Parts: sequence; structure tokens; C-alpha cells
Amino acid sequence: MHYREADDEYFEIVAAEMVGLFAKPGTTEFPSTYRAFAGFCAKTNSLKTALFDMVDSNNPYAFNALFRCFCEHYLKFTYIWVRFCSEKTDVAGSDYFDFCGASEARDYVAALQAAEKLVGDFVGGDAEKAIASMYPATVGMSQKEIEAKAGQFKYRSILRFLRTAAPEMVSTQTPFLVSIVPEYATLSSFVHGGPYTDMDMGTYSQPEALKECEERAGLAFMMAASVFMMSAAAVAREHPQHLSIAPRVLEIINRFIEAEDEEPPTQEEAPA
Repeated sequence: MHYREADDEYFEIVAAEMVGLFAKPGTTEFPSTYRAFAGFCAKTNSLKTALFDMVDSNNPYAFNALFRCFCEHYLKFTYIWVRFCSEKTDVAGSDYFDFCGASEARDYVAALQAAEKLVGDFVGGDAEKAIASMYPATVGMSQKEIEAKAGQFKYRSILRFLRTAAPEMVSTQTPFLVSIVPEYATLSSFVHGGPYTDMDMGTYSQPEALKECEERAGLAFMMAASVFMMSAAAVAREHPQHLSIAPRVLEIINRFIEAEDEEPPTQEEAPA
């Protein structure tokens, strides 16, 4: 079973269920968290499609840059999901929008002010008012305090949290995080234009590079499907009419994994 075949089956469920699953802003105790879940479902699916396109266009370098971005989305989603399932409150979702949002907005204003001093005190003051209006939970907080709150959504903080709160998520029995965490730092070089990638530039045109991308594309399918599956399972705790969604997605993931395990060895892998 090719990852595109599995993805087509999975996406039929998304197309049929996505809108109804998250159309509950007035009927839920967890509007911010559900909004975060919906956003991560949409964003991971969009990135997954782009990763497939990079395989089709034989562009391993761009694939790796996108895959690093995809992994960060998955980590942040997992953090919010684990907190929501254990805390049973809307705090994780609220923290994500309030503190990450305010931190990004402040960074944006600072960048504008530094760019040839195009933004003066007057515009900067208006920007501060806009930020306060958009993120009232951060009013009165210093930049340092906001950064500390937003820091809980950074890579290392998420891993520390998961090791304590949900060790099964980072165990060898859980393939997704175990697969991406060791290479996370290496993949960062693709995103930030680091020199590490220069050492292997010649390898990105080799068949082995594309084969690795195809393997990661299958992983991306499973991760994107898992984001939707886990979101549906979380929402179904409050709205049980959606209980059938997660098992249907899981069944597709499991069939894909089984098909991968049953693939015959290549000529190079076959025993002599």
C-alpha cells in the first residue's frame, strides 16, 4: 500500500468530517484548544501535501527543509494534546494563542523597528496597543515574562514535558517522535541556511536521497493522519457523536504499516 493510496483513503474521512468536528465554538468548554487542533490538522495536511510534491519534483533539499517545519508542527500539537487530555481544561490552547501569538507579534514589531528605522515611536506605540487588544491576557506582562510563557512550546521544553508527563510518547514503541527527534537539530540547518548542509550538497541529487524522502513522506502521512485522529478522539470525549472517526483513521494507518512491513526485500536486501 503506497502512502498516497493510504492518504487518499484518509483524506476522504477528513473531507467528510473536518467541518462538523470543529464547528462547535458555542457548544464547547474548550474553544481555544479545539481551534488549535483544527489549525494543526489543516497545517500538517498542507505541509504533507507539499512534501509529496517535493518527492515528485525530485527535490530532497527542499523536502528536508519542509520536513523540519512539519516536525515542529507535530511536536507543538502533541504538547497541546497531551496537556488537554490530562488537564481537561482550555488552558493549553489559550496559552498557545496568547503567549506564542503575543511573542510573535512583538518580534514582528521589533523587526520592523530595526529595518532601516521605518517604524517610529508613534507607529510602535500603536502596535503595542494592537498587541494588547489582540492578546489581553498578556497586558501588564514584560517581554521576558511573555517569552518565558511562550518558551513552553519550544522543542526542548516540549521534550522535557513529554518525558515526564507522557513517557510513552517518546518510547521506542512510539515510532513518530522517536523517528524525528534524533534528526531534529540536523534538519534545522536546512531551515536556517546553516553550513552543515553544504557538506552533503552532492548527495541530494543521488537516488538514496530521494528514497529517504519517500520513507519520510510515508512517515509524514502517518503523522498528519495521527494529528487528525488524536484531535477527533479528544473532541469525542465531549461530543461522543464523533467517536467513530479516530478508529477509522487508525485502521488506515495500521493497514499502511502492515503493508510496509510485508514489502518484499529489494535485490540488495535479499539474502544470498
